[in-house]
Amino acid sequence: MRTLAASLAALVFALPAAAANTPADHAQATLRDGCAQSYASYSAFYPPGGPAPAFNGERAKGDNRYYSDAKPCDDTQYSAYLAKADPAIVAIAHPSAAGKPKDKVKKTDGSAARPK
Repeated sequence: MRTLAASLAALVFALPAAAANTPADHAQATLRDGCAQSYASYSAFYPPGGPAPAFNGERAKGDNRYYSDAKPCDDTQYSAYLAKADPAIVAIAHPSAAGKPKDKVKKTDGSAARPK
């Protein structure tokens, strides 16, 4: 009886830890790490102070290194990385954003329908 009670107590304490490690959490961690690695590759390829294109979410060509000191991405870098990342992983990490239509661009050049 004591072993059953001890087993149940261990299970009760282990459940919250197991619930925190969901596939969405793992996918988000994978995407954050991928963004950090891509931005570290970008930073290594284009040193600060020199002319460089905007970060587009991809690694520099031919750079397959793992950067152990990669800094986390900020929100704009992360959104640029998500646009280039695997859509299946993005859908797992952010299920509420999956399948949302893109924002429609409004025409501001006056070519909209004019009243007659």
